[in-house]
Amino acid sequence: MIFISLFIISTLLWQDDFTETITPVNQLFDNTIDITYERGKVLLNAHPQNGDFASAWFSVDEDIILSDRDILELVIKVNDNKVGLRYYCLKGGGAYFFGERTISAHAAWQHVDIPIKEAKPWYGSDFPAALTPGKMPCLYIFIRNELPGNFDVEIDRIALLREELSLEEQ
Repeated sequence: MIFISLFIISTLLWQDDFTETITPVNQLFDNTIDITYERGKVLLNAHPQNGDFASAWFSVDEDIILSDRDILELVIKVNDNKVGLRYYCLKGGGAYFFGERTISAHAAWQHVDIPIKEAKPWYGSDFPAALTPGKMPCLYIFIRNELPGNFDVEIDRIALLREELSLEEQ
């Protein structure tokens, strides 16, 4: 009798755990966001007025060609308001694709896995590439409050993983 086992092995393509080299996080729009790095985490905090929204973004400049086997992984705590996470990724062929995920407020850390294969073609203008003139980052991540009001988010880790399949006969 032959038994076949299927293993999924993940390879780490890139990560930032905000301890040694820190990816710069920027604000988007005119609302001021307090962006602080503390105890190996990035803290995003804003109090927009008059029904406005707050948004922060960053990019990954690594020379990585993303594919449908890749996963965007976040360890995040949303302390107030639910947030929208929108990402733009550069897949093979040089075109940007985008995807979205809503993350609800929760007192505990949330582990969020987003398969890159969920991303759809982006037929936009120069956005998001206009944010980094002369560069073509493999990934942009935007985080914003989904409803008007406070914006209070902590990010512990962000990573790109590639799943590899492995068959084993016994």
